Amino acid sequence: MFDLKDIRTTADHDPRHYIITDEGMRKAVDMAIWLQKPLLLTGAPGTGKTQLASKVAYELYQLSKEKLNGFAPFGKEPLVFDTKTTCTASDLFYSYDAIGHFQKRHIEQGADKTSLTAHFYIKLNALGKAILQTYGKRAIRESNDLSELQYLANFEELDEEPRSSVVLIDEIDKAPRDFPNDLLTEIEHYKFNIVELGKKVYRAGLASSTARIIVFMTSNFEKNLPDAFLRRCLFYHIPSPDHAQLLDIVCSRMAPYMAIANAKEANGKNTAVISDELKIKFDKAVRKFESLRTAMIDKQPSTSELLEWIKVLEVEGLFKNDLDFDNLTPQQKIILNYTLPIIAKSKEDQERSVGN
Repeated sequence: MFDLKDIRTTADHDPRHYIITDEGMRKAVDMAIWLQKPLLLTGAPGTGKTQLASKVAYELYQLSKEKLNGFAPFGKEPLVFDTKTTCTASDLFYSYDAIGHFQKRHIEQGADKTSLTAHFYIKLNALGKAILQTYGKRAIRESNDLSELQYLANFEELDEEPRSSVVLIDEIDKAPRDFPNDLLTEIEHYKFNIVELGKKVYRAGLASSTARIIVFMTSNFEKNLPDAFLRRCLFYHIPSPDHAQLLDIVCSRMAPYMAIANAKEANGKNTAVISDELKIKFDKAVRKFESLRTAMIDKQPSTSELLEWIKVLEVEGLFKNDLDFDNLTPQQKIILNYTLPIIAKSKEDQERSVGN
């Protein structure tokens, strides 16, 4: 009854295949690194706001010691904090398992006294990890002021030596309004207070550590954020890609998928490239997507939905033969119509698309 096709690949979110098509975005990232200020990104859903942090982290991780210009090496992946509607400012730095701590102290019998301290129930979150990573585990253990932090629940996840970090605070506008207000000083000076330990933690001094922190924040509605918070950030709005940019994105993202798909047919030999002929067909599909998107009223599809649509069209064989969207074969029309739910998200938009 069901045809289970493996059309999702490990390459889907590989930062190597994310391309920065906008020079303005590239310069905004450069300035965030130079000025050491958080970069607030807005844009329509599906335009790649979240994936940009992964791309930047990977590119910085790849830099040689000479090109790092004195910065400590970067982690390969960003430290991610997914903002929730219930978040408080402290959640960005750490979380405390109060129930587990209470159970150990008051319910379990014969508990080891060393396990009664709150340290073992405090878990570092994205920005807390980044701040402690400016020291590295070795320096923290050897520090009279910080050595107690080695008992935190996930302390061993840190690197031994100082390391620079890319931090992603995703969809910050989801949080209550007090969330960004409460972060004003912390996000500017990279410090936080672990209330349960009565401990203030500061980023390693710039004179003593070469580790740096690059922060990206995404938001769908920047107007929800207070002015005092926006003043402490750089801002960039990611525009919707034009036709040429969409085609570049499709070719970049489809190339690794085509390589894997064709390797299976060629007994493991990776032979796939985006040929000129296939690129022309992708170009036609992108133009059709733009035409369909214009006709949609309830919700216009995003770039990520375009990529999903192209992938299903490919696996269903739409690109194997000649392709003319003004003169589709009966089978091609069937494929096009039953793939519309990928990009049209209401009954009315699907009906408009069928007639377009």
